[in-house]
Amino acid sequence: MKPILITDAYLELCEHEHNKKEWGVTSHLMAERLLPFLEASGTKEFLDYGAGRGTLKKCKSMAKFDITEYDPAIAKISETPEPNDFVICLDVLEHVEPECLHNVLADLKRVVKKEAYFIISLVPSFCRLRDGRNAHIMVQTDGWWYGTISKYFNIEMFRCYPLKEDAVYPWPKGTYKFGKIDMHLTPLID
Repeated sequence: MKPILITDAYLELCEHEHNKKEWGVTSHLMAERLLPFLEASGTKEFLDYGAGRGTLKKCKSMAKFDITEYDPAIAKISETPEPNDFVICLDVLEHVEPECLHNVLADLKRVVKKEAYFIISLVPSFCRLRDGRNAHIMVQTDGWWYGTISKYFNIEMFRCYPLKEDAVYPWPKGTYKFGKIDMHLTPLID
């Protein structure tokens, strides 16, 4: 039996959200953080796991790479991906249902042959789902993510990004120390 990566009810919700213009369209904003790792790896191709609406693939700085996109909530790219030497997962894991997280991380482990680069948001989204929940249904601390990801991968680089001092957020000041984390990963040999 195939592990459940997303429940049917949440899949329907995500499909609805992906049809809105503001959902799944920010990965191109992270291209410059990702690019040095792709170039250092020598890869010519990578898997964009949780690609959303594919804005990274459309990014000019990514034109030299052959990008395979996967997203379970977008029918045309929802087929189970094959393993790839380099896998990226940008602003995806905070959207994963807690009961499916183990399966998703195990699937990521399955597809990463040599290297991976993850970016995870540590704060609530500015968007709400149709059912009223915050779009980031899996908000955890940097330490929690470090401990969780290290069960599946070797963490070669772990970087925390603080929130912008002058920005206005919909939560009390001091609630969150960091906004995002970046991780460069290699397979954990069992």
